Amino acid sequence: MKKSIKIQYILPLLLLAFSCTDLDVPIASSYTSDVFPRTELEFASVTGPVYVQLRNTIALDYFYTQELTTDEAVLTARGADYYDGGRYLELNLHTWDETHPFLGSIWWWSFRGVSLCGEILEALSNAPESPFKDKTIAEIKTMRALFYFFAMDNFGDIPIAPEYGVVELPSQSPRADVFRYIENEILEAIPNLSKDNTQSTYGKPTYWMAQALLAKLYMNAEVYTGTPMYNEAIVAINQILNAQANGAPSAFDLEQNFMKIFDVDNGPHIKEIIFAVPFDQNFGANGMRLGRFPLHPLLRVNYGLPTSISVGNCLSTWADFYYLYEEENDTRQDTWLSGLQYYLDGSPVMDGTYHVNLDPEIAFVNIETFDRGRSPQQIAQGARNVKYTPDATWTSSRDSRNDFVLFRYADFVLLKAEAILRGGTDPSGENALSLVNQVRTIRNTEPFTSIDMETLFEERSREMAYETWRRNDLIRFGKWESTWGRDAATGLPVKTNNEVYRRVFPIPQNELASNPKLVQNDGY
Repeated sequence: MKKSIKIQYILPLLLLAFSCTDLDVPIASSYTSDVFPRTELEFASVTGPVYVQLRNTIALDYFYTQELTTDEAVLTARGADYYDGGRYLELNLHTWDETHPFLGSIWWWSFRGVSLCGEILEALSNAPESPFKDKTIAEIKTMRALFYFFAMDNFGDIPIAPEYGVVELPSQSPRADVFRYIENEILEAIPNLSKDNTQSTYGKPTYWMAQALLAKLYMNAEVYTGTPMYNEAIVAINQILNAQANGAPSAFDLEQNFMKIFDVDNGPHIKEIIFAVPFDQNFGANGMRLGRFPLHPLLRVNYGLPTSISVGNCLSTWADFYYLYEEENDTRQDTWLSGLQYYLDGSPVMDGTYHVNLDPEIAFVNIETFDRGRSPQQIAQGARNVKYTPDATWTSSRDSRNDFVLFRYADFVLLKAEAILRGGTDPSGENALSLVNQVRTIRNTEPFTSIDMETLFEERSREMAYETWRRNDLIRFGKWESTWGRDAATGLPVKTNNEVYRRVFPIPQNELASNPKLVQNDGY
């Protein structure tokens, strides 16, 4: 099912390498009139590097910055293992600074994506007219808007890249101006994007993916600009929820089998996926490890994993977040491993004489180094999320072929409910309670009889865990400065830092050194 998307990873033309933050560097295009793309395959080949760039970091460093900074995920040390210079605990404790390697990584990742899109758009503007040209340009403009969205959401005031050929170091633009730039990019692209939701459009921007990105922009407009835009968010979301009514050849819907959305064979047949980042052994390898990082080594046999491939046994969740999953029949419970563990034949998982117990409570032996110890009991602490099912078919590395789901239908059902609760008006007359209960019913939980913002927030918590939207949600709901985590050894909360300026990350040190026009974000 993934064969049709492989062409976007073919790299027959070499793109020039250049600094992603020196956006003033004029780029000599790699394309000349004798090699301009003309066929669908050639257009896919030219644009492939953009999709490779998206895949490179989204399920690794980007995941860390969006999840380890929240109450949803924690990565502890085991003695010296996984201390790694404090890079994980700094995210967990909100003590990062401008030297943090993951922050430098996602800045570079975002602006490298912006730069690749800019070069391709410059080249394609001179390509001969063809049935594929306008659609391809619209797709790359949408991808550029997505990379800008990542940068603006994480860093606030960021540079907007000058036109190619302009030799001038860029200054930062106010976040509100970047917001409007991204909005205009999406609105300009939408008319030329495909309304298909098929194998041929999977993993590429469509009309529906652009509406999803626009909705995310509008839902956070009050954070980004100070002005709420919940009515606009509802309009964009309705385009997705009413896709079939608008004449789309394939509508989106909620999936009955929750785990199949994230399984190793997920893809265009999953009706809940609006936009995903494809991973594949041959054409999209490296970086999708979300199924193996949480896994206890003795549980590998339950997933058919070879003993030659290491698993992380490092990524878990804070107990209070796990306790949100309190309803026994909730199908989202299947994403968690906790409590006493058993093999598929019913026999206990034993570590020596110890029956492995993934106790949700984590007790630190040294809170300063985030060390939970190395005994069998200690390394088993913490409930584990295996929403992305460990992949037994990829035996040469820790990577998996689960496609990373960025936008999916249930997210936008809940976002529409939120927009209504925040004062937005739905032209179709739906109410927040019925929308939330659509999700709860298909997840096999009892419908709510009433809904408020706190109840909705908890439902988003259960539905969207480990999908890189938690940081975004916590900030929008005013919970980013809360305390969370608990050291079971002392009973005290772990994350206590409530510095408001950390709603955006610092401009990385290397970027400040390379561009003196950049100004560090307040507080850092």
